[in-house]
Amino acid sequence: MKGIGNNWHLIYQLVVKELKVRYMRSSLGFLWVFISPFLIVMVFYLVFFRILRINIEGYPFFLYLMTGIFPWNFFQCSLISSTTSLWDNRNLIKEAKLPQYVVPLSVIVNNLIIFLPSLFITIILSSILLNGLSLSILFLPFILFIHFLIALGLSLILSLLYLKYRDTKYILEVLLSFIFYLTPVFYPLSLVKDAFPLWLFRIYYLNPFVGVLNLYRYTLLKGFYISITRADKLFSLVIIPLIFTISILFLGIYYYRKNKDKINDYLAY
Repeated sequence: MKGIGNNWHLIYQLVVKELKVRYMRSSLGFLWVFISPFLIVMVFYLVFFRILRINIEGYPFFLYLMTGIFPWNFFQCSLISSTTSLWDNRNLIKEAKLPQYVVPLSVIVNNLIIFLPSLFITIILSSILLNGLSLSILFLPFILFIHFLIALGLSLILSLLYLKYRDTKYILEVLLSFIFYLTPVFYPLSLVKDAFPLWLFRIYYLNPFVGVLNLYRYTLLKGFYISITRADKLFSLVIIPLIFTISILFLGIYYYRKNKDKINDYLAY
């Protein structure tokens, strides 16, 4: 994966193409970047707050959902779309002789661009509803970077696996649904700690996305540090996603290098 800097123009062109294709026949166009995630938040708000009466102490539930659903939506859309990206762009790869990793990378960048406006709105709304932001907001770029690298590492692996095994896409969809409910997107971490014995909570804690989402909330929600320390130490929420990020990125790069010479053969099937 050497020469990423030299291929940014290719990534830029692929991202622009994807954005144009995604919204060119839509009446509302790029507004769907805002509308779609907010509709998802509204559905979860009605179900889990109005009907099931789940409440988050100290924070508006709608805002709490935004800090979980928006990052998760970025991650989920990135993986689903990048899994088939090499196959979907097989003609472009063969004709233009692109470095193959540029394709899944451009998918992650594209989804990041779509994610950023909703994240910006979350920051604005949080500052209004919670009377300002804490200094922890300065860590947001670092958390975004970790999140991006996790998506990139997994996308490299999944896009290559899909070329060999078409079932990868369907297995991924099931796994994402499973992980979604094992991640505190719409419920507090303290609820899990109160519901399970400590040893089971420790196993639950090994899910790196528990740390990722709560780190988003640590930066976006003023005073959320207190909520985290009630459940566990902030250090644990940082170290587990960090170890996972490094591991999955190196694994993704290794798997790509091992298989890159075979990609065109897989695309010819």
